Parts: sequence; structure tokens; C-alpha cells
Amino acid sequence: MTEHDPVEESETVYRRIPGVFFNGQLTIPVQREAFRPTPKDHTGLSVFRAQFAQPTDALANVNPLKVKDYFVARLFVRALLNLGLTINPEPKAEGPAGHAVIPQLTWDAYQADKERWKPILVELAKLASADIVHRAG
Repeated sequence: MTEHDPVEESETVYRRIPGVFFNGQLTIPVQREAFRPTPKDHTGLSVFRAQFAQPTDALANVNPLKVKDYFVARLFVRALLNLGLTINPEPKAEGPAGHAVIPQLTWDAYQADKERWKPILVELAKLASADIVHRAG
């Protein structure tokens, strides 16, 4: 299997979580804003396929001075599919391996219907909160 092959529902993916969107004192430590698309998310929200990447690979393009401020969560693709989301492989030549996107979560789609996306982002936050595989610090 290559990183260009379709993502299977049995896979897991990693998503980096900025520390400003994590509060260990809350019942759901990861806040929904950790999954809110940014203007850079033209093709979808970035994730990394676990069969091609390590959790810390999700931090590869973060400013080295800020890496310590991030968490990494593992998400089950099957759970994403249950939310009506899909994962598209989107390997990047500059790496790291396993880059993929959630194509439904683009900046434009989010801006067009924020209220529709809020409950989905909350569900993503719950999933992420349940499986933090790399802690900031």
C-alpha cells in the first residue's frame, strides 16, 4: 500500500492540536476550535495517516519554538465516516509521509455554514480528547 491509495475505514489518523485549544481541566479537554478550518485549508483539514506517520510527524511543519505547545490526537477513520466525513490522501512531496485531508472541512465550507459545522466540530473534539497520543511540553 502507498500513501496515494484510498484511506480505509480501519485506519487511524493523527491531528495536531494547538495547546491554546486544550484545557485538561475540562470534561472535553480538546476544544472544537482545534478542528475549525483556517484560510489555508483550501482542500480540507490536515491529518496524517498512522500507517505512514508517527504522532510527532503531525508537528513537522510547526515552528520549532512552538512545537512544545502542541498535542497530537489519534482519530479512527470509522468514527469520522460516522460523522459524515471522509479522508482523502494528499501526499506532499516535502513530507512528512501520510498527509491527508478531511475534504468537507475547508475554509469556504465552514464559512458558508458555521452553525451546521459546530456540532460536528464538538464531536471531533470529543473523539480527540479520548485519544491524545502526544502531549505538549
